[in-house]
Amino acid sequence: RPFHGYNRLLTSQIIAHYDSINQCKTELPEYFNFASDVLDEWSQLEKVDGRKPANPAFWWVNEEGEEVKWSFEELGFLSRKAANVLSEACGLQRGDRVIAVLPRVPEWWLLNVACMRTGIVLIPGTSQLTAKDILYRLQASKA
Repeated sequence: RPFHGYNRLLTSQIIAHYDSINQCKTELPEYFNFASDVLDEWSQLEKVDGRKPANPAFWWVNEEGEEVKWSFEELGFLSRKAANVLSEACGLQRGDRVIAVLPRVPEWWLLNVACMRTGIVLIPGTSQLTAKDILYRLQASKA
């Protein structure tokens, strides 16, 4: 019985909190880019502070326990390099679509952030896709 009463109280608190969030009118920016508006801001904080935070921006571990850790500054730098390859070497532009078929590697995340940075639409695929699956994604996405 005590749990039932507490549960009822908790439910009313959750509903009140939801209502308060629902009534909030937040100003949303006209343009938002996760790579520049979030990642680069954290990268700048790392530079100003002069030290790496306790937690990396990116932490990847494979099945063998090998790790890759990148600070915000490193992730920003690497994703800008990847973005340059996409736009300069590959000639892709904002709104273009690219299909990436990669295994579970950290570079997949670099490509993801690079696409966000440039406005290129990423269509992800795993290395388990068949030729038929890839063809379907190409046709459906108009890549």
